[in-house]
Amino acid sequence: MFDRFAIDDGRHLPEIVIDEDASTRAGDARFKASCSCNRMPRHPAGSRSQALAAHIAHVNTRIGPSKGPDWLPLEARLILLVLGCAVLWAGAFIGALTLADAMHLTGSAAAGARVGGVLTGFAAAGCLMVVVRHYIAPTRA
Repeated sequence: MFDRFAIDDGRHLPEIVIDEDASTRAGDARFKASCSCNRMPRHPAGSRSQALAAHIAHVNTRIGPSKGPDWLPLEARLILLVLGCAVLWAGAFIGALTLADAMHLTGSAAAGARVGGVLTGFAAAGCLMVVVRHYIAPTRA
């Protein structure tokens, strides 16, 4: 009935409680639904299934499709991301080698420049992945 895998991302967990004030007035159990993301106001519901339906409606407004272009499939976007990361890493490494050669570094100074280039390349690739993550994979609110 409910697609658990579509909503169980750790951010949108249903919080359904019995509303004691409404339950005593009505004579039967009344429920309130909210979400663990704290973006859904408490929604009064008559039954547990209505509370779950309200939560599912909230989740459907928060979880959307990928923001990437429709004309470019996900696999192509992943390949472009890997190529972009490789270019950034290689550029930083070649830049470090060029810098070490231009400054005539030898020994541990040259090794330190190479290690610095590698680390800078990995940091730049990581920053690229963070920046484009919404265009690569489906986004979740």
